[in-house]
Amino acid sequence: MNERSEGLRAELDKVGLECMLVTRIENVRYLTGFQGSNGAVLMTPDAALLMTDGRYREQANRQAPGWDVLIYSGSMVESIEKILPYGARCGFEVTCRYDSYRKLAKTLGESRLEPLDGTVEKLRVVKDAGEVRSIKAALGCALKGFAALLEKISPGMSERELAAELDYRMALAGADSPAFDTIVGSGPNSSQPHAPISDRRLEPQDLVMIDFGALKAGYRSDTTRTVCIRTFDKEQEKVHDTVASAVEAAMEKIAPGIEASAVDAAAREVVAVAGYGERFTHALGHGVGLETHESPTISSVSNDVLEPGMIFTIEPGIYIEGWGGVRIEEMVLITSDGFEILSESLPREIRLQP
Repeated sequence: MNERSEGLRAELDKVGLECMLVTRIENVRYLTGFQGSNGAVLMTPDAALLMTDGRYREQANRQAPGWDVLIYSGSMVESIEKILPYGARCGFEVTCRYDSYRKLAKTLGESRLEPLDGTVEKLRVVKDAGEVRSIKAALGCALKGFAALLEKISPGMSERELAAELDYRMALAGADSPAFDTIVGSGPNSSQPHAPISDRRLEPQDLVMIDFGALKAGYRSDTTRTVCIRTFDKEQEKVHDTVASAVEAAMEKIAPGIEASAVDAAAREVVAVAGYGERFTHALGHGVGLETHESPTISSVSNDVLEPGMIFTIEPGIYIEGWGGVRIEEMVLITSDGFEILSESLPREIRLQP
């Protein structure tokens, strides 16, 4: 039994359960280290099992040392029924697919099933040293790829070409894959926080918002920079400076024990004072780890309190339809006495000269 499985047992004790089925693949990966596409964890009073099918026999035994691996054939639910103690109630994740829930309910009976929300996710919020190293490795691949991309960007290049080039450069730097679909919004398209990739070609004086991340050994990075193809005009400079100032205001507020909502408020006030309050349309940030978006949430409605080991983004943005937008996104690690900006080696202001 490892520290993570013991942590899960402690969470189950709080709700009076001894058994739980974990099916969310990120949570299975967190608990066991198994990286296959089909797996589940079953906790009982006497066992902690990693369940998967025959395709992953070798991989499961290699990646999940210390776990009992159950290779099932046919129905996983039937295997669960045979293992669960008679009459025992079993927790299941509320993110479980409905058709999977129906099979569980039919086999075990609804009265034996207890929905649980965020049980494993609570354990994932604070990263251990190994997770921090993995996230830094993913970020290193992303930043190396982005640095190589900057040498290629020029007027006439399409958004699609730019995204493909960045994905390629991150792979050359060691990434297993992009952490998510790379976002490129150029010119007026940059007014969309999650702009879909298009065939629009970059023009001189464009703002180009690039949101990118790398996946490495299961962990992810997430950063954004808004590049100016040549030099900022007066309005572009004002918007960019406002967003950069909002980043700084958030950083000044960050510390262990601070409410996440207070960090959001500090950045949002800067944007509002500059006259762009209604143009900042999303939360200030989010946790990053096995998923691109996870806890903590850095927003006005968040109840999270910052703790050492948390890794999250700070990403204020201003978006003006028909004109364009600017977002700057940093990755931050909370430490015992402050914080570390993981992405600080990447300049916040990037002007490409012809």
